[in-house]
Amino acid sequence: MPSPDTRRGLLPAAVLIGAMLVAGCASNVTPSAAPASSAAATSPPPGSGVTPAPSPPSGSPAPTSPTQTEIERLLAAVAANPDDADSQRDLGFALLQRVRETADPSLYEPAAAAFEAARMLAPDDALVLVGIGGLQLGKHEFADALESGRQAAELSPTLAAARAVIVDALVELGRYDEADAEAAEMFALSTDLSTLARVSYLAELRGKLDIALSAMRLAAESPGLAPENTAYVQALLGNLLVYSGEPASASDAYRAALDLVPAHAPSLAGQARLAVGAGKLDEAIEFLERASEIVPLPEYVIALGDTQDAAGRAEDARRSFALARAEIQLFEASGVVVDLDLALFEADHGDPGRALSLAQAARDAAPTVRAADALAWALHRLGRDAEATPYVDEALRLGSRDPLLRYHAGAVEAALGEASAARRDLELALQTDPGFSATGAREARRLLATLPD
Repeated sequence: MPSPDTRRGLLPAAVLIGAMLVAGCASNVTPSAAPASSAAATSPPPGSGVTPAPSPPSGSPAPTSPTQTEIERLLAAVAANPDDADSQRDLGFALLQRVRETADPSLYEPAAAAFEAARMLAPDDALVLVGIGGLQLGKHEFADALESGRQAAELSPTLAAARAVIVDALVELGRYDEADAEAAEMFALSTDLSTLARVSYLAELRGKLDIALSAMRLAAESPGLAPENTAYVQALLGNLLVYSGEPASASDAYRAALDLVPAHAPSLAGQARLAVGAGKLDEAIEFLERASEIVPLPEYVIALGDTQDAAGRAEDARRSFALARAEIQLFEASGVVVDLDLALFEADHGDPGRALSLAQAARDAAPTVRAADALAWALHRLGRDAEATPYVDEALRLGSRDPLLRYHAGAVEAALGEASAARRDLELALQTDPGFSATGAREARRLLATLPD
């Protein structure tokens, strides 16, 4: 039962932060959370020898965001001079930024073409490899991203953005100690938003919320950020404040983000989480409807369906889950590896047997704590709780306080009659974030009520 948490899902925060910061180091894109739009098609001069990136699909509304305006400018620059490596590279970055803003996976293809053209023209440009690594992260091609990041670091050892790709890839491959070491090297190079955000996330993964919160507060104070980027960091800060037991401060962070960018989907999702935790399900539904209209990420739509279900709106929930499945399929059709995300969705809203196969494939590819959690949850939904136990332990091995992981662990433990462990994990899930999932929190409370004193 995934929550509207921007730190997980098809566009995890490490990838989103990477896209935001990588774009900033290569172009003058000013991001926005405006609705998706497309650029006009352009063609290179005949005989140029280099094909520029294809335009995003046509048929969308006219450009309305600064990022889209920048894409238009760069497409024109590439059409005028296809041998301009910087414009090709910056076009790739701008398209990745647009993916972050719109969750439109069809933009990966033109971004890949732009980076490939740039690499042909400037094979020693480390930033091109950083962009390629960011795209590979977005598509969940984590081993490839690690290689791209390392190649970029070899070309430019002091380039912090290259280290960022390496850190993100190592995290998503489950190689957490190596990620910590790389983050330390990155910190030695730079103490900017990019580094602080990764320090924060690594600390959060290990349950060190005080360190995570301190680092994210510093990140939020970084000067010179564009409004949408500032809003995004404020949303991440709000999420950590929720986890740290400061819902009022979290609400302030989300409101500050929305003051900057009124259509900021991550902050609307954060407000929905607070509303679920307060038992205000109708209010949460309104927030999630707005968030999913702005950025159609499956995790927002799944959270909407869960909240509709908890509110007794079964038919609305059914439609939301059908939409979420279609959105996941769209990511899959665009080449994004969706095994882990689809495993959790199938376990809760589809076929637990298929969920088990998908979760096993995800864990075989990358033994992360989230893959272990998905595998344990699929086994639980199949009634195979004894088999799930080692994967529960694996999911919690870093000491994470993530409420979804703790809820899943508590449910397995309750099914096995391990009352003390179940009470610990279920209470921790609800204490950390009582709005982590409307249906998950409801079930956690039900299970707690069944446990012996």
